[in-house]
Amino acid sequence: MKNISQLELAEHIGVGKATISKIELGTGYPTFSNLDKIACYFNATATQLFGTELEIQLEIGHDNIDEYVKKATTILEARNAIPEILSFQEKINNMVRSEKFE
Repeated sequence: MKNISQLELAEHIGVGKATISKIELGTGYPTFSNLDKIACYFNATATQLFGTELEIQLEIGHDNIDEYVKKATTILEARNAIPEILSFQEKINNMVRSEKFE
């Protein structure tokens, strides 16, 4: 592959540097026209650059799994904290009750 900056590639295909950055990060996708220009620039096919549809879907699926694992971990950590919170709340309630009767 050619050693090229995002700005150089963006200028070559006629888009902004941010567009190339988004494509690299996987948060944006090139138009078909730009995909052809990118592939031509690197003397490659779109599949060689970005993978097959199945490979792309597997990568997206993997990213989604990572996101769900993070959310599930947060939920489980919160769930595990409930007994501690309830115990703390009970201690406060007991302190309030004992002050009322003194």
